[in-house]
Amino acid sequence: MRAAKAGFLVVVALAVLCRAQTPNGAAPQASNIPASVDAVYYGAVDVGSKGTKSSLFSFVPDEEGANPVSIFDKTVNTSLVSSMQDGKFSPQGIADATNAVKQVLAAMKAEAEKRKIAVKVYFVVGSSGVAEVTNKNVLYASVKAATGIDMDTVDAAHEGYYGMISSVPLSQRTSSMYIDIGSGNSKPGCLVGGLDFASFKSTEIPYGSVSGRNQALKTNPDNVDAGIEALMRVVSTQYENKSRDIPCLRNRARIYWSGGAAWATATYTHPEGELKGWVTITKQDLERFRASLVNGTWNQKRPVFVFPRNTPPALQNEIRTKAMKDYNNVQDVFVREDLLSGVSIMDAVLNSSNASATIHFARNGNFLYGYALDRFKENMPSGGN
Repeated sequence: MRAAKAGFLVVVALAVLCRAQTPNGAAPQASNIPASVDAVYYGAVDVGSKGTKSSLFSFVPDEEGANPVSIFDKTVNTSLVSSMQDGKFSPQGIADATNAVKQVLAAMKAEAEKRKIAVKVYFVVGSSGVAEVTNKNVLYASVKAATGIDMDTVDAAHEGYYGMISSVPLSQRTSSMYIDIGSGNSKPGCLVGGLDFASFKSTEIPYGSVSGRNQALKTNPDNVDAGIEALMRVVSTQYENKSRDIPCLRNRARIYWSGGAAWATATYTHPEGELKGWVTITKQDLERFRASLVNGTWNQKRPVFVFPRNTPPALQNEIRTKAMKDYNNVQDVFVREDLLSGVSIMDAVLNSSNASATIHFARNGNFLYGYALDRFKENMPSGGN
């Protein structure tokens, strides 16, 4: 994708203005940025364990790589995994997920028409949690029949790699670790010796926000919190064993974190960072939020905003408005037990690796963006990934 066109420069200029509010030049994830007729747009659909997410986006070239700018997003929760039977997707779950794909595709196409932009390609990708289910081909066929689009899936290693190249600044990739805690599983990884997939060292934690909660209920049907605590002891032991063979998972001083639990933690502990591409989360932030989930007070207090001195009032109001929207959206997407599971996995990983590492929530972290960077390289802006 060539960025030297006048219309596209409008997007770049606006992105630069927004990046002034974000560390390391993070590209904004802002639906209020005007679309450019000269940019190359993609319509991406992520069929995940908990829900179907979509993003209508383009890339802005930056010294830290090609940054995704989403102009429209939509998420529909589904019963794809929660309705599974004997380790297989149920007909109900497949129909639910297929309808969700149709719904988000229609919404993206309507948005593209409203903005008068041409979308190069719409693509549908299933996360690694979906890829591991034995009757996934039935889901593929259902999506194809309903939309005409061939659905693809990624394994855990590729999902982690794609997430990393969309989440971690180029200058930090070889000195950081990345973890995506999804609904069905968690994907930690790090780069050693290069920037390509062959240099990506990774493992998989077979639990995420939802699957961890479900496993905890199997362990202790009468006390899900006790079940989660017991499960985390297993996660810690497994992670410690695996990280002995992948030292970068244990030794990196910076951890970039994406996924729903990361979004919720950043939203509830640092609402003033709502417009930042990366939000720093301390171990104390993580422990306080986890404690509030355990005692049930997590959503009973209004957000506390701590702004840097001289933050313009108009910007403060914009941040407050957006933060309150996300504050409520978290409660629409997650129940307490899901968040407790996801946050506990991050805590277990931190305690089993580098407990003094700094955590950075990657707001633009999404394996779909990395997938597009890899799959559609010929259309990428200068700066690449």
